[in-house]
Amino acid sequence: MFIGYNNITMVRIGSLFAGIGGFELGLEQAIPNSKTVWQVEQDPFCQKVLKKNWPNAQIFPDIRLVGARNLSKVEIICGGFPCQDISKAGKREGLNGKKSGLWFEMRRVIQELAPPIVIIENVATLRNNGLGQV
Repeated sequence: MFIGYNNITMVRIGSLFAGIGGFELGLEQAIPNSKTVWQVEQDPFCQKVLKKNWPNAQIFPDIRLVGARNLSKVEIICGGFPCQDISKAGKREGLNGKKSGLWFEMRRVIQELAPPIVIIENVATLRNNGLGQV
């Protein structure tokens, strides 16, 4: 059983900006009967790590090319969109920046799939540089 969803026997997880799968690993260890079914990650090295640790999960290389048409429904979407334009170390362009602006693609995917649970991670400076839009 999963948080009031009596008819769910498997908790399916989808990951955006998956990196090497930290979110997925933690969620699968914390939630009985959970399984990562797809991941979106562009970095080739990270994709190799994901393929090794989740050989049965689908991997997609570009968030701009995924959505309800090619991602299966999941109970949880997790991810941390790029922080380079939000971070103190960056140019501080916020969500208008090329990298951090990918938040809007993440939001689109979340809206299309409408999972019951979404987990989003980013840097603390998001509070002052875009949190209202997120």
